[in-house]
Amino acid sequence: MANTESLKKTLQSCFPDDWIRTTARDTALVRRRGKIDIVAFFWNLVLGFGTGTSRSLAELRRSFEISTGVDLVPSSFYDRFTPALCKFLKTAVSHVCQNLSGPAFELQGKLGGFVDLVVADCTVITLHEMLSGTYKACRTNHSNAALKVHMVMSVLAAGPKCIQVLSERSKEVQKFKVGPWIQNRLLLIDLGYYCFGLFERIARNGGFFISRVKNNANFKVVSLNRKWRGRSHSLVGKTLKEFLPHLRREVLDVTVEVTVTKRTYLGRRNKVKERLRLVGVRNDETKTYHLYLTNVPSDRLSPQDIARTYAARWEVEMLFKELKSHYNLDEVPSTKRHIVESLIYVAILTLTVSRALLFALRRRAKVLPERTPERRWAATFKTIVAKLLAMVMNQNTPKSHWRKLEKFLCHEFIDPNVKRSRNLSGVGA
Repeated sequence: MANTESLKKTLQSCFPDDWIRTTARDTALVRRRGKIDIVAFFWNLVLGFGTGTSRSLAELRRSFEISTGVDLVPSSFYDRFTPALCKFLKTAVSHVCQNLSGPAFELQGKLGGFVDLVVADCTVITLHEMLSGTYKACRTNHSNAALKVHMVMSVLAAGPKCIQVLSERSKEVQKFKVGPWIQNRLLLIDLGYYCFGLFERIARNGGFFISRVKNNANFKVVSLNRKWRGRSHSLVGKTLKEFLPHLRREVLDVTVEVTVTKRTYLGRRNKVKERLRLVGVRNDETKTYHLYLTNVPSDRLSPQDIARTYAARWEVEMLFKELKSHYNLDEVPSTKRHIVESLIYVAILTLTVSRALLFALRRRAKVLPERTPERRWAATFKTIVAKLLAMVMNQNTPKSHWRKLEKFLCHEFIDPNVKRSRNLSGVGA
């Protein structure tokens, strides 16, 4: 730990002062020099509001005055919460997702041929009913207004790669954009993204996917991907509902045919046949099969590997839980759309800054990700964030204070349970 101000420099590398000032001007958040310094305002949002230490605007204003020594008329501070601030924060989220979410570790073993594991999912946040015109809810007997935070997450980087804020009634699959970025990546998707057209676009762009199968699916088997000993019955030509209730094999591994409806072109929508791999792993307790559709070849991942890899989807569920438990993602007490969206972006920014510090400490302390779990780090980070904000705001903070804080974090963020394993350990990650 030769770099005595490593924590401070890590924060500055996330969002350099020049980047903050330039982006604030480009988004019209700042038009002239005033008493509120945009850099100080930004870090008070991310390290104060985002962690819940200053959850109301009044508390945030007082925190800003204490950390900067600037006395403000309340209205001049509250007037900063404008659509321009929302645009600025959205730009900051895009910046940090694209530039700071590097892999925390590399895939190995059977997954070594993939660049990354990517998970797409969303979480629902209930809003004030006055926002029902903008964000219509699906369950109006529960709430009239709700939104979805759609996230594409890198499992390797343990953080978001793309964020979208949508109405709860929006269909996730229609908002999911597939392009060259998916090449050589393995995407794990839930039923909200279940669409043969999406599967075809992923494959066309050189990507791979694993998806759960809908309960009403009735695919027709066109070939087998493994041979069985003895007098086993052939499944070729049969439909899923015909043979699945009578199947007793430990695993199922076949190729099925599906119909893909293409996008409308010149007023016509063509349909084409595509072949996908259908995998099933039998649950001995329930006597049922967990079924998955994928385009990963059988010689790369076995049915058991497919099931274990798909379990990594749990990482995005834990990420949403962390965002709500530690960074107040679901606390948006406002009736104004731009403020609601701003608070969501602040929570995402706090998470990504927290992750950047975690990755930097892992590198400097030379410890593995499995010894420093993200959820343990989130709890540790929240206990020191007020002190961290004070040190960031004070340009004259002694180097010894930075060294002392880093020493404390390097001790606290290590999990004492050395035998704890990650979700992907059984597949060779």
